[in-house]
Amino acid sequence: MPILLDQVFLRTADELVLQLSAEVYRGAKAQLWLFEDLPKRRSVRAELAVLGVHAQVFSAYKPLVHFFLDEIDASGLTHARIEYPRHAACAENRFLLEAYPLTGLFPDVEIEFVAAPDMSEQSSYRLDLRYADRTEAHEVFAPNVMQTDFLGKTVYAPSAWLKTDRGAGSAPVAAEYQLAWRAAMNAVMGHEWGKTEPYFQSLTIDMVLPGIERRLACGHEHMSTSEAMHEEIYFSLLEYFQHYSGRAAGSRGLQPGQIVPLVHLDNGGTPGIKIVFEAAVHNKSQASFQPPALEARQIDGDAPDLAQVDRPLTLAEVERSLQAFPGQHFAVASQQGRAVNVAYLAGDLPAVLISGAQHANETSGVVGSLRAAAQLKNRPGAHFALMPLENPDGYALHQALCVEHPAHMHHAARYTALGDDIEYREQAPWYEREARRRALAISGAQLHLNLHGYPAHEWIRPCTGYLPRGFEAWSIPKGFFLIVRFKPGYKQMALSLLEHLTCQLSADQRLMGYNTEQLRRYQHYVALPPFQVRHGIPYTASEAPGQGPGITLITEFPDETICGPAFSFAHTIQMQTVLLASEWWWENAPKP
Repeated sequence: MPILLDQVFLRTADELVLQLSAEVYRGAKAQLWLFEDLPKRRSVRAELAVLGVHAQVFSAYKPLVHFFLDEIDASGLTHARIEYPRHAACAENRFLLEAYPLTGLFPDVEIEFVAAPDMSEQSSYRLDLRYADRTEAHEVFAPNVMQTDFLGKTVYAPSAWLKTDRGAGSAPVAAEYQLAWRAAMNAVMGHEWGKTEPYFQSLTIDMVLPGIERRLACGHEHMSTSEAMHEEIYFSLLEYFQHYSGRAAGSRGLQPGQIVPLVHLDNGGTPGIKIVFEAAVHNKSQASFQPPALEARQIDGDAPDLAQVDRPLTLAEVERSLQAFPGQHFAVASQQGRAVNVAYLAGDLPAVLISGAQHANETSGVVGSLRAAAQLKNRPGAHFALMPLENPDGYALHQALCVEHPAHMHHAARYTALGDDIEYREQAPWYEREARRRALAISGAQLHLNLHGYPAHEWIRPCTGYLPRGFEAWSIPKGFFLIVRFKPGYKQMALSLLEHLTCQLSADQRLMGYNTEQLRRYQHYVALPPFQVRHGIPYTASEAPGQGPGITLITEFPDETICGPAFSFAHTIQMQTVLLASEWWWENAPKP
């Protein structure tokens, strides 16, 4: 495959030790901020001490959270007043969000967040800490730099930094973390991709970087610089190709090809990056090509006991589970040739379409849809189409990525192998989209139960500001969430369904406890949530004219990265929602 880039980098921590080893720094005081974990930061401090430099070494990544974890004595701490900075180039709560999840990490400490009274050119948190026997005041520098990104936008982004009482004094440092991202973007942007989508079959960005992988004692939270780089590379390249194609920012119909960031954490090796791509094959008749229908195939082996499943199913397990369903089965081919399998059970009741894994890194809905359908099929007159795994190419990539990083979000697996969102596919060849079209056509369903998920821990893009652009509302968890979209004429029915669901789900005490805790934590960091709450369930409801059924109910469980009992809980809630919504629909929708 053609190579776009093959480059190694010096490790910034080692470069700075070398720089500070010069005679001029003997006896100096220094402060360093690095994209490094605690052992490496302690090692740098010890090396500099041997050289006669009195150094403090901090994290450039979420510096306030690391300061609380690594630098202060939290025993006996009763109250913390945190004045967070504001900057004109950022969202008002940018640095408040960067303090997440302090309130969850220190539940016995009363933490008060206060916005700084004035905008600042340099960002620092001011802390007033109260203990049983004393008070302390600290200033925590959050090193950021103003820069112009690849789209020409001005962003204020985290940076490595060096402060000394000698020489330049205080200045940003371009760390290997930042340099690797810039090198990747420059290499891709410097290539001539042609004018026809897709621009490549696959584009693989293989990085080796030092950094942080740290589990936090709060929900499913953890800090991972390698995960953040995966997110940054993937979404930055989507943004670039949206711009390159002339499309609107955020276009989900873009088909650049499959973007695969592989970010390996290595705290002992040489930082480096290699980018290769596989060229796209364009067929002149492609625009009118329809993928052939596939026969639903027989998979050997027993289906798993779905109620006991505590991790995402494999593709084969999904197919084995689906074979148990009566009725008509059909399949269509994905872009990479995998089967999108659908089971259709005809009945006298108003039809429902049940689907999962439109976004393939959202995996609890796959199990939840199968579990719900296993019960619904026994209802006299039951009428539904079941498509538990709509995006098998993305799902296969997700399972491959999870081998190395099972606790990462892996948004590169979110969309299809063409790089688009199935629901927003604009033209033939339709591939996976054909399965949904046929399921709606054969069933006549006017209710689509579309099971989704979202990150179970904080979602960060550190090279383009901090918040995930275009997805800011999903940056931290807020519990099980519902989205209702309805076509003109279906509003009242959609709102009645929403009321029924939220009321019935509120009887689940475990779900209510879970949502209460997540919303309580969320509201510490977001003053004006972009949603409403009904019976303890956050939701949005909006009219969405256009193609599709009369009502689409989208579930959003924070399932990305979870496993074990938490995953079982997630797909149980997905199942319960499908059961409640289907039964309500069968009782209240106009009979066919």
